[in-house]
Amino acid sequence: NNLNSEKNYLVGIYDPSDNDLSINMWEFSDGEKISKVIKKIKKLNLSEDAKEIYNYVILTNSFPPKKNFSKEQFLEIKIDWLIKNGDLELIKDFVIKNKKVYPRLLKYYLDQNLSMADLENACKLFSFLEGFSNDDYVSKYKIYCLINEEKNELAQLQFDLIKETGFEDVFFEEIFNFIMGYS
Repeated sequence: NNLNSEKNYLVGIYDPSDNDLSINMWEFSDGEKISKVIKKIKKLNLSEDAKEIYNYVILTNSFPPKKNFSKEQFLEIKIDWLIKNGDLELIKDFVIKNKKVYPRLLKYYLDQNLSMADLENACKLFSFLEGFSNDDYVSKYKIYCLINEEKNELAQLQFDLIKETGFEDVFFEEIFNFIMGYS
């Protein structure tokens, strides 16, 4: 029961037992010390081997530190690393395995795929997500992907849902109406 209640705080990619790590490996650490070490690591140009080891350490499912560190800070460290590392497959795995919307990480992933003209790969990610993003950029991107996949009814539903939350973007609405054939 305790594990189920804490499940929302387990965020990562790897199973701890796969690499002889523990689900509690961070839980009893001092957050201030972790922050200092992470700041040092951010300044370094890690070798490929060091990046791989750091991936396992930082992206293994584990409980966050309880001392001088919030759950949100722990998640931000993981997201910061994924963005700095720039490994789109690793980001995709992280989003898929956690099935949550992390707007900053999603924006990075979507923008990188768009910059490589890989709209298909970017749009596939939405099929793995649960929930609805309250980020306008991500919501507009999802609507565009649905239209691109010729799922106009779902696109209309998404559009209506974000409009009900108070979304206002005249330019996007005009483009949406044009693409959908309303104007």
